[in-house]
Amino acid sequence: MTDNPNNQIKLIKKYKNRRLYDLERSQYVTVEDLQGYVLQDIDFRVVDATTGKDLTNTTLLQMFVELESNTAHALSPNVLRQLIKLSKHPMSEQYKVILEQMLGKIQDHLHPYLHNVHTTTELWVKQSEQFMKSWQDWLSKRDD
Repeated sequence: MTDNPNNQIKLIKKYKNRRLYDLERSQYVTVEDLQGYVLQDIDFRVVDATTGKDLTNTTLLQMFVELESNTAHALSPNVLRQLIKLSKHPMSEQYKVILEQMLGKIQDHLHPYLHNVHTTTELWVKQSEQFMKSWQDWLSKRDD
């Protein structure tokens, strides 16, 4: 994280021509650069250069859609449908917090194994199955 001292949030401006400008580096960056920031745990915020509107979530979703359109499908259609349903649920804010915490725990657990793809894949599958079971159990209790 030498590119981002003191864990400051990078500010990225997005211009009408869809170009992204990293204010800290004083240069244009690509979506691939932003993906690199995510993988390096460098926090950033994307704002519209004209209006100042926060475009971070939209940009991250676009990055994820690009990844999903390739062969690396991280989410099944069923999980995507569940996320859409949860986003419309009256308790969506609480679900968002719980989901963030659960994914953070999975990431923390997998971090030591990231160098071994085979082991990481097996652990990810097991953790995902446990996560989904916990999530379904919790939701079924909430609906009762």
